[in-house]
Amino acid sequence: MTSKTKAHDIESIVDDFRYGTNVATAHLSIRLGFLRKVFGILSTQLLVTTVVSAIFMYTDGVKAYVQKSQGMLVTAYVSSIFLLLALFVKRRDSPINMILLGLFTFVEAYSVGTIVTFYNKAVVLQAFTLTMVVTLSLTAYTMQSKKDFSSWGAGLYSALLILVLSGLLHIFLPHSDAVEFLLIQSVNDSITHSVNQSFIVLPVGCTRPS
Repeated sequence: MTSKTKAHDIESIVDDFRYGTNVATAHLSIRLGFLRKVFGILSTQLLVTTVVSAIFMYTDGVKAYVQKSQGMLVTAYVSSIFLLLALFVKRRDSPINMILLGLFTFVEAYSVGTIVTFYNKAVVLQAFTLTMVVTLSLTAYTMQSKKDFSSWGAGLYSALLILVLSGLLHIFLPHSDAVEFLLIQSVNDSITHSVNQSFIVLPVGCTRPS
């Protein structure tokens, strides 16, 4: 690549954001960089969560401690909500946003690590494997698909809001029937998993190379 071409590319990148352009319509190098950052952060979060969960599950002393410390789990839940709000407010302030994201990752890793200690190891391993396979498969499909995923945004955020509200109602409203409780929980878990996976498809579909 000649120096003239490089200069033109740099000028094009600057022009992309001079007029308030978003990432989906930005220069190719910016879109690829965005994808690398998104999947780099996601991979790091999954790795931290996996390591913490493995330590909690396979270390008897740690497992006993976290199972008895229910107050810590509640604290982690509350902290995650405040950290999400802080991330929204400071989303453009670097490096504060990355520090908050790191804290959020560790808080969520603690929550997941504590929860999985109450389940059979084989079930946890099966869930981990299925999640990994589905995530990789959806990513591969989205990268090669010509479908426009940009219209998914409003629907996904609406679904996320509904899930958050239903989760709060699920906590505070009692259920008289155990079967009803399990049915609602299963439906809610299925929808939550689908929405979470779709949030992976959305940025990839909107920023993939043409």
